[in-house]
Amino acid sequence: MSTLATIASQRETRRLHQARRRRAYADMYSGELRELHRLRGAPEPVAQALAARGVPPIAGGATGKGAAAFFVNLPPEGTFEMDVAYFNQETERNDVPQPAVAWTGLGGSRMDQRVTNIGILTNVRLLFIGSLVVSGGGTVTANYPWPWNIFKRVTVQANGQTSLIQSEGLDLRARRQRLYRNPKDDVSSGTAMNTTTGDPAPGVIANGTYPIVLEYDLPIVHDATTLTGALFAQSDANYLNWTVEPALSADVFTLAGGSTGVLTGTVYPLLTFFDIPYVDTQRGRMVAIPDLRWLHGYIASNLPFANTGDVKAPFIKNAGQLIAYYLYIDNGGAAQVDPGTALDEFRLEYGGNRRPRVYGGPTGQGALHLLEENTRNYNGRLRPGYVCLDLENENPERDLIYPRGVSELNAVCKITAGTTINANARIHFVEETLFSGA
Repeated sequence: MSTLATIASQRETRRLHQARRRRAYADMYSGELRELHRLRGAPEPVAQALAARGVPPIAGGATGKGAAAFFVNLPPEGTFEMDVAYFNQETERNDVPQPAVAWTGLGGSRMDQRVTNIGILTNVRLLFIGSLVVSGGGTVTANYPWPWNIFKRVTVQANGQTSLIQSEGLDLRARRQRLYRNPKDDVSSGTAMNTTTGDPAPGVIANGTYPIVLEYDLPIVHDATTLTGALFAQSDANYLNWTVEPALSADVFTLAGGSTGVLTGTVYPLLTFFDIPYVDTQRGRMVAIPDLRWLHGYIASNLPFANTGDVKAPFIKNAGQLIAYYLYIDNGGAAQVDPGTALDEFRLEYGGNRRPRVYGGPTGQGALHLLEENTRNYNGRLRPGYVCLDLENENPERDLIYPRGVSELNAVCKITAGTTINANARIHFVEETLFSGA
C-alpha cells in the first residue's frame, strides 16, 4: 500500500471512530455535554466551547481513578480471576470474634485493633457492653449525643490512611437507620434511650447503676448482597485496623452539683469475611474473587459557625460517586438546631448560582419537604436531628453526584433569624461515597 493510501486509510478510520462517538452523544442537549466535560475537570470556557460544537468528552477515563493509591484491593497480577458467579457458589461466610478490647473510659485513650489478614473483609461489628454509674447530690443530664457518641471518632484505616471510614458513633447509627428503614432495636439498651427504637432520649438520669449495650457496624461494604466495597484483606501488603476514640464526659453529659457519671465496659469485635476459593483456568489455578473495583467511603467533617441566615458547608472533594449526604446542626454540644423548626431553607448549590435542590417553605419550616422524603424513605426521621440527601434511593444512575468534578459544591442551611446560636456551634456532615479501588 502506498504512503498516500495508508494516510487516507488512517484518516477514514479516525473519521469512522469520531462518527461512532458522536452518534453515542447525538441525543444529548448541549447542557448535558457541558456537564459531562465539567465532570471530567474541563474549565468552564472549554466545556462551553466543546459543548457548543457538539464535541463529546474523551472516552476512557475512570471515575475516582487514583483515589486509592494507598491501598491495592486486588491480589498480585496474574494470580486471580474476577468471577462473581463462581465466587458466590464456592465461598463461605465467616463470622469470627476477635480479642476483646477494654473500654478506656470517657476521656480515655484511643482503642485500636489490627484486622486479621484473611479473606474478603465485608464488615466489622463492635459490641459495647458496660455499665453507667450515676452518683452525687446534683444532677447528671444526658445530652443528645448520648449514648451513641460515646464512640466520638471511629475510623477504619488502610495502610495508615483514613479514606475508608472516619465518623462519629451517631453517624454509624444514622446509616443503619437509613439502610434498614428505622428498624425496631431489641438489642441495644440503656438509660436515656427510646426503648423501642434505640434513639437518644435526652434528660436527667437518676442516681443508680445502668447496664449499657450498644452495637456499631463499621460499613466496609456498600452492599452486602454484591459485596461492593469489600476489601481484599488476605495480603501482608495491606495493613487494616479500626480505631475508636472515646468521647469526653462533657460531650455526652451535663454535670451539675458535683454529680458524676462513670462509664465502664468492654468492646467485643466481630469480623465478617468470606473465604477465597480457587478456580482452574486456561492460565492455571487462580484465586476467584468478587468484583473488588470499588471501595466504600464514609467520611465525616465539621464546619464551625456563629451566625443565622445562610451557613455554607463545602463538600469534601472526594473522587468517586456521592451516594448519600447526612447532616445535623450541633448547637454548642448539648443541643441541636432542629431542621424541622429552625431552618427557613436547605439547598444544594454549585457553580456560584446553580441550585438544583432547594427545600423551602414557611419561616422555620423550610426543610419539612426534605424531612417528609426522609420519613417516607426510612419509615421515620433519622434521629437525632439528621437530614439526608439520598442519591441512590430512587435512581442511582441518574442522581449520583461526582464531587471532584463540581465547582463550589455546598450544602446550605438557612437558619431562622432569632435562633440562639451557642458557642462552638457546628455543621456536622457525612459523605458516603464509592470510589475506584483497583
